Amino acid sequence: VYRAVDDEDWAEAWKAHYKPVRLGKRILIHPRWIKVKPQPDDIVIALDPGMAFGTGTHPTTQLCLIALENVVNHGIRVLDLGCGSGILSIAAAKLGANDVLGLDIDPLSVDATLENARLNNVADKIASQTGSLESVLASARRFDLIVVNILAKVIIPMCEQGLGQTVRPGGKAILSGLINTQVEEVEAALRQTGLVPYKRHQEGDWIAIEASRPEE
Repeated sequence: VYRAVDDEDWAEAWKAHYKPVRLGKRILIHPRWIKVKPQPDDIVIALDPGMAFGTGTHPTTQLCLIALENVVNHGIRVLDLGCGSGILSIAAAKLGANDVLGLDIDPLSVDATLENARLNNVADKIASQTGSLESVLASARRFDLIVVNILAKVIIPMCEQGLGQTVRPGGKAILSGLINTQVEEVEAALRQTGLVPYKRHQEGDWIAIEASRPEE
């Protein structure tokens, strides 16, 4: 039996099952309403995603966070394409990125990203606005790192539209939202757009890819 659930009811219902989660070497994510005792060098992210995607409990988000810990260097410029709750933007900023742009086609996600950035004291490093790959390409902005946690059926057309052009030569990309049967097709699309896959992260059937754009 199925029934419609109001947005407010849904937003409250999942809170009962949302617990702190530790990822990678030092990332600790917790709901804003649950207090935690972090270790001295922990990267702590307090989150209230509201109606936006990204609580840190889904494997695709977790794989992106682990990859971010692996590749983020201090002072880099990051694009979080499809930013959802802002969890990946916040992680990038706390790991050392100096300039993060979170884009999403959903205004609720933009609001959530800006609010969560404020709650995590990184609002000065994160900008968020409604937008898409097309708007980035039109602006000719280039980034040291892009993070795209969407779906293979979206990432592949993005590659055809020029996704690799958003990465500066020598820059990197993290792609997630993929299952293992889609990896070969996605990696082929990445190569066509000028990105070279060099590492995979896997949890169950889910996979995230790290790729780089060669120096010119």
